[in-house]
Amino acid sequence: MLRGNPYLMKKALAMILCLFATPAFAGEWNAKQVKAVETYLSSISSIVADFNQVSPNGELATGKFYLKRPGKMRWQYNPPTPILLVSNGKTVTYFDASLDQVNYIPLDETLAGFLAQKDIRLQSPATVLVDFKKSGGIIRASIVQREQPEQGTLTLELTEKPMQLKQMKIIDASGGETSIQLQNAAFGPVIQDKMFVFIDPRGVAPRKR
Repeated sequence: MLRGNPYLMKKALAMILCLFATPAFAGEWNAKQVKAVETYLSSISSIVADFNQVSPNGELATGKFYLKRPGKMRWQYNPPTPILLVSNGKTVTYFDASLDQVNYIPLDETLAGFLAQKDIRLQSPATVLVDFKKSGGIIRASIVQREQPEQGTLTLELTEKPMQLKQMKIIDASGGETSIQLQNAAFGPVIQDKMFVFIDPRGVAPRKR
């Protein structure tokens, strides 16, 4: 299990924040299809969903995912996985209960916040679309950061009819795949902002940022 293993915890953090090495390249995609995906993703104001995460070693973790655009996310893992990630729109706070440790990462330095952007573009000044495929009613779009393509790739999987986000996949530097499947997703629910405020269970005062 993940509990108490510092190596696995650090690896999980890297995966969750989408810091994965993948070479960037540009391709010619169907502009109409790409635009349809961008329009759909940009239309999502909020999401509440259960998720199943499968790591490269086959370990399964489950939890609850909250998204409120722009900028706010919460990945709340179920026991025994001791992880909580909260984005307040500027900073991703990563709490590992097993290590009693908190890390802060600027949201704009990761691909983790791609879905939380105010205006989603697969090909933009910040991101590069490196692959776009449609097969069997499933659309797969893969992106990397334009300035730091070596730091990761994120693939979004959506059903075509009706268009709906179903899964995210990450490939790490060694070729290992982490998949996160959304289940029982509700799109557009009202979510209170307090869900995106990290309350440190250690009793430590919040860091100013």
